[in-house]
Amino acid sequence: MLRFFRLSLCSLSITVALSPLATAHSAPASKNHTLVVTGTQAVTDSFNTPGTVTVIDAKLPQKQTATTAAEMLQNVPGVSVSGVGRTNGQNINIRGYDQYGVMVLVDGIRQGINGANINGTFLDPALIKQVSIIRSPTTSRFGSGAMGGVIAYQTVDAADLLADDQNLGFRVSGYGATGYHSIGSGMSVFGRTESLDGVIALSKRKVGNIYHGSGQEAPNDEAINSLMFKGTASLSDSQSLTTALRYYNNQALEPRMAHLSAPDLLKSPMLNRLTIQRDAALTYRLQPKQLDGIDLTAQLYYSEININDEANAKDYGDRKQITRGVRLENRSELFTYSPAAHVFTYGVEAYHQKQIPKGLIRGFPPAEINFASGWLQDEITLRELPVTLLAGSRFDSYKNSRIGFADKEAKNWSTRGAITIDPTDWLMLFGAYSQAFRTPTLAELYNNSLHFSTRWFSNYWFPNPNLRPESNVTRETGFGVHFDNLFADNDSVKFKASYFDIHAKDRITNHVSMMSSSYINIPRSKSWGWDAALDYQNQWFDWTLAYNRTRGINLGTRQFINSINPDTVTSSLNVPIASSGFSAGWVLTMAENTKFMKNNDAKTSSRRPYAPQAGYAVHDFYLSYRGQGSLNGITTTAVLGNAFNKVYYSPQAIPQDGRNAKLLFSYQW
Repeated sequence: MLRFFRLSLCSLSITVALSPLATAHSAPASKNHTLVVTGTQAVTDSFNTPGTVTVIDAKLPQKQTATTAAEMLQNVPGVSVSGVGRTNGQNINIRGYDQYGVMVLVDGIRQGINGANINGTFLDPALIKQVSIIRSPTTSRFGSGAMGGVIAYQTVDAADLLADDQNLGFRVSGYGATGYHSIGSGMSVFGRTESLDGVIALSKRKVGNIYHGSGQEAPNDEAINSLMFKGTASLSDSQSLTTALRYYNNQALEPRMAHLSAPDLLKSPMLNRLTIQRDAALTYRLQPKQLDGIDLTAQLYYSEININDEANAKDYGDRKQITRGVRLENRSELFTYSPAAHVFTYGVEAYHQKQIPKGLIRGFPPAEINFASGWLQDEITLRELPVTLLAGSRFDSYKNSRIGFADKEAKNWSTRGAITIDPTDWLMLFGAYSQAFRTPTLAELYNNSLHFSTRWFSNYWFPNPNLRPESNVTRETGFGVHFDNLFADNDSVKFKASYFDIHAKDRITNHVSMMSSSYINIPRSKSWGWDAALDYQNQWFDWTLAYNRTRGINLGTRQFINSINPDTVTSSLNVPIASSGFSAGWVLTMAENTKFMKNNDAKTSSRRPYAPQAGYAVHDFYLSYRGQGSLNGITTTAVLGNAFNKVYYSPQAIPQDGRNAKLLFSYQW
């Protein structure tokens, strides 16, 4: 297996990748209101969930042409992706929490290397089936780090690619994007028998300079190769064993601080950067049809990330992060026909993570984490009343260590409670309470490397082994309405809105002075806001409208938290063109200016807050075709992103994408 993962770049360079245009079967309807994300399944009832959940289908036209996994999260209010588009410089923000407070999972495995200036989700978007976005603290289900929410990617299976009457399939595809000077191609083979199914997907993608609306370009040169194998053996009617292997290789020429547009000779020079990730997972499922008390998932996983930087003979280094873990979870449906039916979810998880730096590496100390946890959740459905109750708790134990420093241990209980009331078949009300926490990262605790240097002085990180874990308490309440046949026959209207209030304690942030930098705790902070979404579908078109408002302040200084985003509205209109197989669409994203947060707590190198940015409206248009009759198997999508070449910036003053024409073509037989 290890030899398999060490495929050379030469061998991968002749391969091509899976298209995301799988005609996925609809996920089975969930029996419960809660979102379920495990290593093998992601079943949702996002409307009835007592919280804010968004599910992105990778076969949507505007998602098929994504260049990176993080790009698929665009146009979701309340969720933002920082950086200028380089894979190694993209961090996800939810409700004011940056990459340290947002957990990213791929098939149930934690992702990310937790770097301040280098991080990303190293997954080719061609391999993605769907993405579930949970916009609320979920530590009680997923553990430390899920302060603002969870992003759960699910990769494709053979069953997602094959029609009901198919047992073997082959697919080739090609894609490009002018704004990213990007071109790629793909190939996949998938099949099944009565007891086996599997998919092998290979990809090759080239990404160049990234175009901004101002006419400037962010220098970039990436050569990305990906490989995935996933196979499932049905051991019996109730048992299965799944093996999943993923390999990712990215050779790039980019600035050291990949999230910034322009390089800086002193702080962020151009360098050669090689990123390699290897993931392996073995998942066992046991689900006897005659036993409602057993729905067991057991998973062994291994993840290795290597990032090698080389600016010159005196400026080089290598980061290696290795994670080994085991996870066991069971779902039991008990007392199904009693006045109070219960669904228990309980499990344990343990992993060990180690950081191994070599050379002149910044912000990546030699240290390790030992983690263990256990959790229990009970969802109670009352038969005589239209009420569903949810209560859960999780215990986590962490031990962080580095030679020369005292070990840092943290233990925490996280609890969650929610109630959903359905007084009519068209109205639902909900309220939720949740606790979340995260332990400081190894870099926040132990980093003692160079931060930046000028001609006159150098700024170094100082370790802070006394840094405390941060925690928060979130209260959220809302309602939803659902109507069928309201304005026309066979139409559907769904509207859901909620208000959230987050009180945080000991929030971790950086403190930068002229000569030194360190991480400190903010004693108290608060975030609050609204989420609302409208979804309308009929036989002529479907339309979604979503809104988010998030505010957050440091209660000690009364400054705005610099990682929050302005009010955002997204409108998505999709219009099928008769029965031709064509569909056209328009996606509009509008954001207000950030003058309201001009007094923010950002600690830039100039020690000044981020400057206010203007509001903007960005328009995307697309035309998609799915072949019919003799053209069955052909799918193509053309997208014109930022069609009017709007010049706009993130709240952190980073320029965003300019006009970008994207194209995807796929053929399956």
